[in-house]
Amino acid sequence: MCHGQYPDRKTLLYRLPHLLLWPFFLLLLPGFTSPVKAEWTGVALEISNTRSDWDFSEGTRETKISAISLQIEERTASGLSAGAGIGYLAIRVGNNDRSETKKFDGENLEIYLRQEFSISESFSLEALLNYGFYNGRENVSSGRDEINWDQLGFEIGVSFRHANIRITPFAGYTDIDGDISGDDPTEIFSLEDSIGYGLRLDYFTENTAFLSVQLQTGSHSGGYLSFVRRF
Repeated sequence: MCHGQYPDRKTLLYRLPHLLLWPFFLLLLPGFTSPVKAEWTGVALEISNTRSDWDFSEGTRETKISAISLQIEERTASGLSAGAGIGYLAIRVGNNDRSETKKFDGENLEIYLRQEFSISESFSLEALLNYGFYNGRENVSSGRDEINWDQLGFEIGVSFRHANIRITPFAGYTDIDGDISGDDPTEIFSLEDSIGYGLRLDYFTENTAFLSVQLQTGSHSGGYLSFVRRF
């Protein structure tokens, strides 16, 4: 009788990116070691347009995603924030020969933790850990395909604020695991490039409200526009 089996090499290689991300979660622990006290609650409306390359068994395909989402975040006095968001997606997955593009309408659910480490009144270090689930259906009458993927990411950045302007250069790692299923055999995909970096610019119209513009490249190339209000 066999009491257990060791994971094979392929399974270990697949799980490695996920396993490597979790130690970074330790960066967020200081927020849990202090008494929990809400400092503010924030609501954000985010609009984004991004592209990325997904690796399939037969090759790489370009994927474009336009999204609008609503996010709620609560920050404690220790600098730890916890948030969640829901959104609507328009997804376009290209083909190798460029002859066909599959179009999907979908939704996503995201949860995240953000920790801010204050260095001075103007400088701070930020760490973000997030997980998202994405689901979509082909938006043509003859199409029956469905697309699903999980996304796990870690991001770190340095913020500088002067007057009403805050600038944050950042870099991060993103790993996705997904599939397209339907009448044809199921297709498995992952990100071709897991590393991303970019710049975020926040303009404060008042102490509790700001407009955020983010540009990035790498794992996801494109832009984000957010309207944020804190209470």
